Amino acid sequence: MHVAAVLKRKGHRIVSATPADTVGAIAQLLTEHRIGAVLVIEQDGHPAGILSERDIVRAIARDGAAALSRPAADLMTRELITGQPTDTVADLMAVMTDRRVRHIPILEDGRIVGVISIGDVVKARIDDAELEVESLRGFVAGIG
Repeated sequence: MHVAAVLKRKGHRIVSATPADTVGAIAQLLTEHRIGAVLVIEQDGHPAGILSERDIVRAIARDGAAALSRPAADLMTRELITGQPTDTVADLMAVMTDRRVRHIPILEDGRIVGVISIGDVVKARIDDAELEVESLRGFVAGIG
């Protein structure tokens, strides 16, 4: 299965923030949308980084409540690991495992077209396995 199919099923909605948004405001976004990370986007539309729940928890553990007043630019991961709609789900799963990331922005022609999470990858793999089981059941039932 390709990433494009996962995005088609899940949708292309992207929750984002700006580098100047506070960590507290981003924590609200994460809670409101029930997601684990937001893309941090520059005014020109280009991705500046990604800020995850883990980043926020680490900052609070280190700096206390003051971390919530800091801008996203201070805490975000700037080096984005990205994918493309033509990548396979297996490829993304390998990247997520090797690079220890849970969210991968998907770019097409330099534009962000979606974000794939580890949950999306797991769901796609389960859906593939269920389809294969049903196909095998049909095959076995057809033989008997």
